[in-house]
Amino acid sequence: MRILLLDDDKCLCQTLERALGEAGHVVEYACDGASGEYFAANSEFDLLILDIGLPDKNGIEVCRKLRADGIVTSVLMLTARDSLDSKVKGLDAGADDYLCKPFACDELFARIRALQRRPPLRVLPVVETAGISFDNVSHRVCGGKTEIKLTAAEYKILEYFITNPGVLITRSMLEEHLWGAESTSVSNTIDSLIKKLRQKLGWDAKSGPIKTLRGAGYRLDR
Repeated sequence: MRILLLDDDKCLCQTLERALGEAGHVVEYACDGASGEYFAANSEFDLLILDIGLPDKNGIEVCRKLRADGIVTSVLMLTARDSLDSKVKGLDAGADDYLCKPFACDELFARIRALQRRPPLRVLPVVETAGISFDNVSHRVCGGKTEIKLTAAEYKILEYFITNPGVLITRSMLEEHLWGAESTSVSNTIDSLIKKLRQKLGWDAKSGPIKTLRGAGYRLDR
């Protein structure tokens, strides 16, 4: 993979550049948000590893700007271990996963492998289905002219369905998409999230586009 690493700790960047390079990845790094935005917009990368604590602008702002510019490169956000609020804001801004500092290289490699297994986004900037519009650039979901407020988890589930229409999606796939390869969530958490998502979108469990495939998972029919 071609990886862009954004962290203001130059020593950490150099350490990870060596470790990731030995694992077969090609790494470039920058230590401020402006440089990272430039590199991400002008070069092709498979993954952006983005620290929240950058000197000029925080990583959440950088992630939000890249998504607004239509850049769909996978983003792995680095956060402080006790900063739950930052994790939620990072996911809301468009991050695909997060990793708490300090971390072991083995855990980083596992997160990267999990992101590699995810299918690439195949969604148009705006998709309309079953009475709602899904804007992959602004991260807004609307029913008519009314914006539907979704949590970060609900949005990511809807995004996963819309980018994989007609595909069987298991609960395990959704758990990994939401929380990474090391997820310890129980399966009924997914069922509860989908129930709430259907309610907010006005999609009936039986006649709506998200079909429950008993014993298998779910599928979005468009």
